[in-house]
Amino acid sequence: MAILGQIRKRSIFLIIVIGMALFAFVISGVFTSNGGFGANKPIGEINGEEIDYETFNMMVEQAQNVYGLNTLGAVNLAWNQGIKNQALLQELKKLGIDAGKDQLEQIISADESIVMNPLFQNEIGLFDFNKFSGYISQLKSSNPNMYDQWRFQEQNIISLAKQKIYFDLIKSSVIYTDVESNIQYHLENDKVNIEYLRLPYDIIPDTIIQIKDSEILSYMKNNREIYEKGESRKLEYVFIPDVASSLDENNIRTNLEQLKDGFSQINRVSNNIEEIPGFKNVKDYSEFIEIYSDVSWDSIFKTKQDIVGDFSDILFGLKIGEVFGPYKDGNTFKISRMIDKKKDGNLNKVLLADVVKEIIPSNDSSNNNYRKASQAEFDANNNLPLNSSDSSLFIDSFESFENFDSGLPGIINSRQVIKWLYEDQTRVGDVKRFTLNEGYLVAKTISFNKKTLPNVNDFRDEISTTLSNDKKYAFILDKYKGLNSIEAISKDYDIELERASAVTQYDPLLVGAGNEPYIIGSSFALNVNETSKILKGNNGIYLVRLLSKETAEDINISIAISNSLSDREIERISTLIPEVLETKAEIIDNRSLYY
Repeated sequence: MAILGQIRKRSIFLIIVIGMALFAFVISGVFTSNGGFGANKPIGEINGEEIDYETFNMMVEQAQNVYGLNTLGAVNLAWNQGIKNQALLQELKKLGIDAGKDQLEQIISADESIVMNPLFQNEIGLFDFNKFSGYISQLKSSNPNMYDQWRFQEQNIISLAKQKIYFDLIKSSVIYTDVESNIQYHLENDKVNIEYLRLPYDIIPDTIIQIKDSEILSYMKNNREIYEKGESRKLEYVFIPDVASSLDENNIRTNLEQLKDGFSQINRVSNNIEEIPGFKNVKDYSEFIEIYSDVSWDSIFKTKQDIVGDFSDILFGLKIGEVFGPYKDGNTFKISRMIDKKKDGNLNKVLLADVVKEIIPSNDSSNNNYRKASQAEFDANNNLPLNSSDSSLFIDSFESFENFDSGLPGIINSRQVIKWLYEDQTRVGDVKRFTLNEGYLVAKTISFNKKTLPNVNDFRDEISTTLSNDKKYAFILDKYKGLNSIEAISKDYDIELERASAVTQYDPLLVGAGNEPYIIGSSFALNVNETSKILKGNNGIYLVRLLSKETAEDINISIAISNSLSDREIERISTLIPEVLETKAEIIDNRSLYY
């Protein structure tokens, strides 16, 4: 039992269960379930397989514990990674890829903490898989619970082995031929030295260019995949924070003044008036704090640096027995008393006692805030603006494009508003009041929108710049039709020619101009001393003259170069495959019903 404990702490299982903690369930294939949930919907489906809510929720809890995420962050991580893994497992099953004892032995034998354990070594000190298997078999009778844990881990390893087989098959099919390797070799090593003229787009006056709304709209239609707005739901809302009023704050401050100086109260037993000494005079200040403070006393000596806030200098400089306050510190009011001072090595330290009162709304204020929210709800239900009865309320709006939006911007714990917005029974014009952590929110649904192109004004500047650059390029082409004299155009615009040396197609950067792959690529097609036609680049309009070209010496492409290129491609494909499988999968997402 102790040995398995060490294995679990230090071995391959650490990688699987801890390093991949979130995905242990996914790897085992229990992310999905064919079981039912009675009348409840599953958390989702992937290619017809239901996703088990309870298992998914365990993954969410693991993500929170391991990565310190909030609930929605953990839900998103579990979902995104879980879907990718499950789509991959489904693909492995479809292809009939399986793994057994040999693959299991291969993975376990690669872990040094197991291989070097004397318990699993033969007489000459080599790892013996049979000894390891024997030990696991003994657990079946000696410790069934530990054995069940091993069986669970074993299934994880087998699933990982299946994935390894799959990616090994892909790896074996990714081969760069000598021709492909040679092309890549020259892209990286052929160099040109060029002289060029760059006309920045803004050198051509915008006044000669006219961009019509119809052109912007046509551009958006032709690039619908970029600009089209997805389905959305829009609401407007008012937020009434449940916070203390200025009167509340004044009352809290006044009460602290009384606690500081002392006050009179009626003794409920004797029915006599008794005098209560103030904080500045009381002898048992710890008991006083216990009775009258919202926060317990922290009896720790502090340095000046430990005392944070606007009054740290004053507090640190108090004399023993002196009291300061009331003063505001964050969301509290305090009175502080200097209890003691001491020297701790080279550090001066003080002991302060604080009576702390949290700044919270009074019952009257909370009731008033509730009435405001109720009135806003009533007005909205009667087709009046949300702030009809209180013009100080600010009406805000939010358009949601995803039913799993975390909430309204800047409003804590407003996820429930989004859930309501997407509920099947919610309709346009519906109104609802929500009680949130920090106040009340009243929301009204405004519209449910299908996919559509945005308003021209939403992308006017961005698209106008693109269209303007196209028209400025056309203007220069027309202006210098039949002429490609780099010197003449340079003189016309009073712009000096620039030079770039040792430029490659693999890294097509022009210093001062930025990324210009088309311009650099065009220069490689020129003959020495030949000038290009007028070219349209990312950051301006160009003419390029090739000064010299250095073609790398042809070599026999070695296996190392081909393997290096293949490794790059394998790494790219390995990342891409789970994303492609997820894109192809039919996914039903019911997370919003549960979180």
